[in-house]
Amino acid sequence: MPDPTEERAEQLLAMTQRLIGLLEEEIEALRTRRLDARSVSFEEKERLVHAWRLEVSRLKADPGLLSGLSQSHREQLQTAARALEDKLSAHEQALAAARTVTEGLVRSIAAEIADARSGPEGYSAKGLSGGGARREASGLAVNARV
Repeated sequence: MPDPTEERAEQLLAMTQRLIGLLEEEIEALRTRRLDARSVSFEEKERLVHAWRLEVSRLKADPGLLSGLSQSHREQLQTAARALEDKLSAHEQALAAARTVTEGLVRSIAAEIADARSGPEGYSAKGLSGGGARREASGLAVNARV
């Protein structure tokens, strides 16, 4: 009969390694600007993250669940946990970079549209019109938080 402690460690290790793999795929998709619903396994990632979080919470609440764990499994779990932290940090950086690029594009497009559709120039201090051709005003609104 398999040892439940060793089996629990194996399952946690497998979940951690799969999460690392999914994060690597998503980071690569972000870097190559091809992140979409088809390029990564969002559902699998969500399911694994939820299961991993629950298991880690159980272990924190009851450290005895891993008492008697072999030293090699303990070291593997620690190494995998550090690798997951590193991958999550890299993922955060890749998301921030993608967000910065996207926000810059949105701002540039909004500025171009606003410039192309701006209203007429105002009057000068002498009461003269700016003399430029009247252009159609724009009703453009940009939500910078998106």
